[in-house]
Amino acid sequence: MIRNIIFDWSGTLADDLTPVLAATNHVFGLHGKPHFTRETFREKFYLPYQGFYREHFPEVPIGDLEKVFLQKFRQEHHSVSLLLGAKEILEYCQAHQLPTFLLSTVHTDDFAHQAKRLQVQHLFRKTYTSIIDKREAIHAVLEEHHLRPDETLFVGDMEHDIETAHHGNIRSCAVLTGYDSLKKLQRALPDHVSADLFGVIEILRRHSAPEKTPPIPTVGALIVGPDKKLLMVHTVKWSGLWGIPGGKIKGGESSEDALRREILEETKLTLTDIQFALAQDCIRSKEFYKPAHFVLLNYLATTSHSTVTLNAEADEYRWCTLEECYQLPLNTPTRILLDWYKNRTHATR
Repeated sequence: MIRNIIFDWSGTLADDLTPVLAATNHVFGLHGKPHFTRETFREKFYLPYQGFYREHFPEVPIGDLEKVFLQKFRQEHHSVSLLLGAKEILEYCQAHQLPTFLLSTVHTDDFAHQAKRLQVQHLFRKTYTSIIDKREAIHAVLEEHHLRPDETLFVGDMEHDIETAHHGNIRSCAVLTGYDSLKKLQRALPDHVSADLFGVIEILRRHSAPEKTPPIPTVGALIVGPDKKLLMVHTVKWSGLWGIPGGKIKGGESSEDALRREILEETKLTLTDIQFALAQDCIRSKEFYKPAHFVLLNYLATTSHSTVTLNAEADEYRWCTLEECYQLPLNTPTRILLDWYKNRTHATR
């Protein structure tokens, strides 16, 4: 369940891209550098912004650049507005008693001015502004308010926001209303992606109520090849981690039939010597790309073929020794299965 929400400000709740771009181009113009278009700025700008400015102005003190930027930006204060759905989602959180926090790089004085004018300052339990690197602040926010990471969602519009959520081991939602493009945001592997804040409200509706859907039974196999190596596959669904092939059991299908079908669909391999290994609970794993409750039925099997043809479920595979498997960034269920296999192998020697 989602019980707490942390929002970014710029590009997430407030539309300030136009004045930020104007102020940035003012700084660049004063130093004889070309201006950004809106599209190139969204592609090139990143947080923490000190790194962005050092990249372009390594010889100029950050304080001098900030002073010029803020002076120009504050001339355009009147153009900052709330993004579509911002007032609605904050009021939704208040009505449903979902504590709401702000964690943003926006200057404290600028936020106070904007939030008062836009009449949203009262809708936050606490605000954290002028934060240079949100990754360094997220744990303090969680600890100060005793927020459980697995019940907390960070909503932001930039890679840095999603990275902050990962750093705090909390859930993340990327919105496409602000600074970063979908392509940039996807690189950070957010738990949710929403076109706008109304979409985030729908996510909250689904995940701030008790879970009503039953667990999903799945099958997967640790496959031993003809040279005794083990098949590992790389999948985006598991946050870019390595694991085993497998999938869901269909209605009316036995678990072994499902296993043979899924492995054939995902790898074109046929299995022999299928043995049940263990069952695992996988409840809303942070490593999986969306919240889900799986019952994982793990099997051990062999194959006489080493040529693998992947479908869209995975983008890379490797045949590895057990030791090589442990060197890969593995998802947790696969690591547990490998531990079982290692203990079994030692016990049969």
